[in-house]
Amino acid sequence: MTVLQVSETLAEAIRYEAETRAQSIEDFLAIVLRRERTLADRRKIEEEQDWWLSLPLSERAQYEGQFVAVHNRRLIDHDRDELALRRRVRSKYEKTAVLLMPAERPREIREVCQTWRRD
Repeated sequence: MTVLQVSETLAEAIRYEAETRAQSIEDFLAIVLRRERTLADRRKIEEEQDWWLSLPLSERAQYEGQFVAVHNRRLIDHDRDELALRRRVRSKYEKTAVLLMPAERPREIREVCQTWRRD
């Protein structure tokens, strides 16, 4: 077992929160750490998606019909086969959060007008 030194104030807060939830301190801290990792991963994925979608359509269009993998604001891989891409990314980056998504292509926007009749 490893001993972790924290201030008495923090130790009391941790004990209180664990007791409130009827959990051991170790279980409570493990849950808190998993939740924080999940939130951090989600923030990273959102930032990667924002970056990808901020690229000019002409740049993204070259990957039309493919899936892209983005890590640290960089396109790291792409493939038409999502599963193959996922396997390569997991093999190289293991548990690191990496954005995998279909590459968007420029889309034609059409206005559709329809006349409704009451019978």
